[in-house]
Amino acid sequence: MKSPIAIPALPLPAFVLHPLTALFLGGVHVYLAAGHLSRLIAGARDWTDIWKGFGALAGAYIFAALASRGLAQRQTPRLAGRTIGSGYSA
Repeated sequence: MKSPIAIPALPLPAFVLHPLTALFLGGVHVYLAAGHLSRLIAGARDWTDIWKGFGALAGAYIFAALASRGLAQRQTPRLAGRTIGSGYSA
């Protein structure tokens, strides 16, 4: 059964979907999250540090997922234009 609600995807530029770019952007998000969350660990309880720290972690997770998806697509072996193990025989 198909859902009646369509969820639109983010219109990302093609260079963001490249695995190395996604890994770099994920690393930047981890760096930003570490800065904000370290302030929370040190004892400063600012609301901005909470949402920016955990928001940056969520962004790092998304970019890690994009990078792993891109790496998995690049490593899939192909035979005569068909993906091996795709469920049909030639």
